[in-house]
Amino acid sequence: MPGPTSHDWERVSDWMGTLADLAGAAGLLGWDRETLMPPGGAEGRARQMGTLAALRHREVVRTDIGDALGELAARDDLDDDARGMLRLATRERDRALQVPEALVREISEACSRCVSAWADARAADDFAAYAGPLGLVVALKRREAEAIAVGEEPYDALLDEFEPGARAADLEPVFADLRARLTPLVAAASERPPVELPPREWSAQGQMAIAHEIARLVGFDESSGVIAQSAHPFTGSPHRGDVRFTTRLMPDSPIGSISAVLHELGHALYEQGFPAEVVRTPLYDAPSLGAHESQSRFWENQIGHTLAFWEQIEPAMRRLFPEAMSGIDAGLLHRAARVVEPSLIRVEADEVTYNLHVVLRFQIELALIRDDLQVADLPGAFADGMQELLGIRPPTDALGAMQDIHWADGLFGYFPTYTLGNLYAAQLAEVAEAELGGLERAVAEGRFAEILTFMRERVHRHGARLPTRELMRRATGRELGSDALIAHLERSYTSPG
Repeated sequence: MPGPTSHDWERVSDWMGTLADLAGAAGLLGWDRETLMPPGGAEGRARQMGTLAALRHREVVRTDIGDALGELAARDDLDDDARGMLRLATRERDRALQVPEALVREISEACSRCVSAWADARAADDFAAYAGPLGLVVALKRREAEAIAVGEEPYDALLDEFEPGARAADLEPVFADLRARLTPLVAAASERPPVELPPREWSAQGQMAIAHEIARLVGFDESSGVIAQSAHPFTGSPHRGDVRFTTRLMPDSPIGSISAVLHELGHALYEQGFPAEVVRTPLYDAPSLGAHESQSRFWENQIGHTLAFWEQIEPAMRRLFPEAMSGIDAGLLHRAARVVEPSLIRVEADEVTYNLHVVLRFQIELALIRDDLQVADLPGAFADGMQELLGIRPPTDALGAMQDIHWADGLFGYFPTYTLGNLYAAQLAEVAEAELGGLERAVAEGRFAEILTFMRERVHRHGARLPTRELMRRATGRELGSDALIAHLERSYTSPG
């Protein structure tokens, strides 16, 4: 990178650090909003987050920084990291220049209010109370997308924020193909006899304790991390050395909570593995949410759905739930965790049906942004889609169109990254299987450090230095495709035994 005598580089470096700090502060306010903030703080928090968003936007579009970025881009003495930082910083700045600061503030405040409205409306199963705030968010995000003007349609600009370079026209055939291949697989896997745990009460205290046990087992550094509870599990990191994730607690079964823990641990381990040498720069990040989701889905599905994993945590389960675990062993927990059955809630869906939930949300948010679907008609469209794709109909809007926080928070374009993450996770697992002598065996032998090292080397240590497609191509030796995922699902759910 340019030496300390470079005034332009010092200015840009300080600027990148400021942007990282502002984003971290906003993330910390969001964490507090979802975990500890009392309901009465919603309006004040919305204003604070709006102010931070506006300040960060103002910083991004500084004129003097544009001049410095241009001067640095013309130099020939920059190393690859410096060029990567400039490329990502310039990309963000170019996008931000298209969006007025007033709109940035308006979107941030509207989303914060909408999240609070969503939480109340979901608890009361009152979509009408949510429709107004959500309608405003949709309209504002459409305005933002039209201002950025990336791709062939407004949705492309929103998708590009989370999965740079991805376009709706490219994803629609991928999702259609996956839907066609999953439909018969779901039917075949659903023929397996259902397995349920006997009715027991699983204490909240025990579920939080097992979350910590699993985190330590797979290599999460708790001296630099926090685990908490929230309505919708999520992960965030306000700065290096502070990575936080939440889980949801389910008193009638530990499986959903443990699945959420593994999912969020995948994200958290990735955050803890970013390259320290590029901290407070755009390279200290994942290249996309698809890359981030590859990690969460790998640990949740490729590791968490092995019998060996349940055998590893069975002793801790017996210690923490002595009464509930009576008559239950690792084999029963494993079988119950792998039941394939169309269900209402995406985050609790089995890995065979999961992507159909994402297909539905992709179709709906495309329609909302294209103005082909009105917010008032969202509950019916969601219920109809569930019926068509999964053969079940939500009995309430709380279990239907209001179950996810994403749209309330303005995260249009986010949902497709879950399926992209599943595709990448399956491809990474194939390589890990060969390199580690079998994932099931590695888990059975407690070699979690080796599994984590594999991911550190192949994915984490690169940060955002490479675009996701290139990162995964180097990590797996393959182009993105659904073959590895379909093969994994067929092997796990339709093969004899």
